[in-house]
Amino acid sequence: MKNIFLLFFLLVVNIFGYININPVTFDKKIDDKGEVQEYTLYNPTQNTLKYQLYLTDEEIEKSMKNWIEIFPTTVTLKPGRSGKFKVFVKAPKGAPKGEYLVTVGIKEIALPKLNSTDTSTVQILTHLKMDLAGYVGGLTPKIFLKDFSTTLKENNLNFNGLIANVGERRGTLDFYLAENKGKNPVYVGNLRLLKGEKMSASKLNQKLTSHDKNLIKNFAKYNTLIVKDSLSKKVLYEGEIK
Repeated sequence: MKNIFLLFFLLVVNIFGYININPVTFDKKIDDKGEVQEYTLYNPTQNTLKYQLYLTDEEIEKSMKNWIEIFPTTVTLKPGRSGKFKVFVKAPKGAPKGEYLVTVGIKEIALPKLNSTDTSTVQILTHLKMDLAGYVGGLTPKIFLKDFSTTLKENNLNFNGLIANVGERRGTLDFYLAENKGKNPVYVGNLRLLKGEKMSASKLNQKLTSHDKNLIKNFAKYNTLIVKDSLSKKVLYEGEIK
């Protein structure tokens, strides 16, 4: 439900332009020295807007709320301007291994109009909730493939089958096609999978261009799939495909 909730508000962002934020993930190792992520807010409207940031961990079983610092907690932006805030997370020594979550809320508030005598409650325009994940220990996603295959027809590179993350944490996965023994790998996209999530391989489908000339010409030789964890660059899967 939380993923649907986040998707809904991201759609609201695109339609009305009240709040834009990048990136929308954390996905970092939070033990040892901890990790920091910088986020950018952009105000595409013609009004000066104020954003309030807060943390919540409702319905979260393993929370990292008490390990987080956000700075600043309010951001005011003039029309067409951008601003930044940082999230720093450090798990305490001895924290159990696992994936931890927190929800970052961002409320967009209209500032009082100048020369206005209106003292009514401040209006909240948009309220974005963004789930962030961090992990303790040497956890990695683990890939399971079912009926995975690739085809190339009229420069359309299509992927078939199912991809599942059966590992201990969520992550962004980088996909490569390569020749025998992993030679001449070609990057073909990435997917972000939650822990336990399944996804159709067709999400990687794409139209190849002149920049992919070698892959188009020698596609029959590209019979190896390589999947890497985008964060650690560790190879999670390497094997022959159909």
